[in-house]
Amino acid sequence: MGRHIRSESLSIDLLVEQQQKITVDAPTYDRKQLTAGIVHIGVGNFHRAHQASYIDDLIGLADSYSNEWAILGAGIMPFDAAKREILEKQDWLTTLVERQADYVSARLIGSMIDFIPVEPPNHDPLKAALMNPAIKIVSLTLTEGGYFLNDATGSFDPTHPTIVEELANLNAPKTVFGLIVQALKIRRYAGMPPFTVLSCDNIPHNGDVAKGAVIGLAKLWDEELASWIDANVGFPNSMVDRITPMTGDAERQFVKEELGYEDGAPVFCEPYKQWILEDNFPSGRPALERVGVQFVPDVKPYELMKIRILNGAHAALCYAAALLELKHVHDAMDHPVISAFLDCVQRNEVIPSIPPVPDTDLYDYWELIQARFGNPMIADSIDRICFDGASRQPKFIIPPVAENLRDGRSIDGLALVSAMWCRYCQGRAESGREFEPNDPTWDKLHETALKAADDPTVWLNMTGIYGSVGRNTRFAKSFSSALRTISSAGVEKAMQEYIKNYIRKYIGTGLGKAMQSYSPIKIS
Repeated sequence: MGRHIRSESLSIDLLVEQQQKITVDAPTYDRKQLTAGIVHIGVGNFHRAHQASYIDDLIGLADSYSNEWAILGAGIMPFDAAKREILEKQDWLTTLVERQADYVSARLIGSMIDFIPVEPPNHDPLKAALMNPAIKIVSLTLTEGGYFLNDATGSFDPTHPTIVEELANLNAPKTVFGLIVQALKIRRYAGMPPFTVLSCDNIPHNGDVAKGAVIGLAKLWDEELASWIDANVGFPNSMVDRITPMTGDAERQFVKEELGYEDGAPVFCEPYKQWILEDNFPSGRPALERVGVQFVPDVKPYELMKIRILNGAHAALCYAAALLELKHVHDAMDHPVISAFLDCVQRNEVIPSIPPVPDTDLYDYWELIQARFGNPMIADSIDRICFDGASRQPKFIIPPVAENLRDGRSIDGLALVSAMWCRYCQGRAESGREFEPNDPTWDKLHETALKAADDPTVWLNMTGIYGSVGRNTRFAKSFSSALRTISSAGVEKAMQEYIKNYIRKYIGTGLGKAMQSYSPIKIS
């Protein structure tokens, strides 16, 4: 990277002035010719690394004729207002830096052309934007907590305190979904086509979840309106993927020192990105297939693949890494026992639980994930991956356990993963260092984990997490054995024992020989 931009805040004037000098790839299109067709609520790092970069790619095609698909940023929270203030100073541009061990690339994302003023409590500017007939898509990255889900059912919770408060005055909504429902109601009676609601959150069945929230709230207001939304509004499911860590001082300093200017909110990510979408956009959509987005009739096979292999692998490695005081995901992948254990579990228990995915080899996909996890430039923190295990385990670990129990496959590796989570919740690394609370329900988990040291089945009695799996004799026996091994011999020993058993299973096959060739455990 050269230092060809003078060190001052990024702006469109600076971009134009320095266009011939900078080594950062800049938009080749005239941003003044863009108009907005998308309102995006939740302008975080992931949105700017993912959806905004795809739209930027598309608008940048010389023959795409996609100038009407620029993005208006939006939000309703105080941190959204703070982000808007930063981005306004730099003409809504974002520096996107892609990094891996042997590769660094920087570009400016110009697809967001404004950020709607954040004006609580009434949010009048956002309401006005949602009534603009040019807006054909309202996309969301809210995180799972923003969908008001019932923990037990996973469905929209009309008794959530925020929703109860919203119902008291639906004509003056203050939540994202209240604003969406109100806008759709007004557009309906004004004879305007509805916009599509596109969830870009990394949650299972994200379109169905968004639909449940919108229609669930609409039913409480107007049953006829809810039926109209159900019949006329698109809620496509999507699978989104790009590892995008948080931005800190080191990232901002990198931009200043290596690129020569200041960006108050740069985004750093891996080179890889993927977006798979159901083609359900009644009011039209950008031609994103031209820039690598896959449109499919049903996203669920791809979603299940990612949840079990990528998210499941994160959940499988993070607690062992934390107990051994490793800091980053790539450190865990460099650890010979953790990486070998992870590979064994994926091949032996996770991948066999996944139905075929169109045009995809699941083992090739797993090898891609291993390479991505090993990227040392991303520095994805173990603490981040460990967070909220009470939500992650029921999504990523328990479902393949349940299916393997049903179908007679191995569950010992996944039982060990769950035992490592229990040991982590006891609150100390193997060195004795105390962990900071790292779960919304940490106090309860910590208390239960300490009791499980004497009676492991206490942990499995958390039915909201384990359900019927916790009552399964085979799983309980495997979990209890794993937890006792961790407690008496350490987490490395427990993983080594699993690796040995896995290699023995395939010792006479080519796979067994291949495993021995890289495993830290040798079987004679």
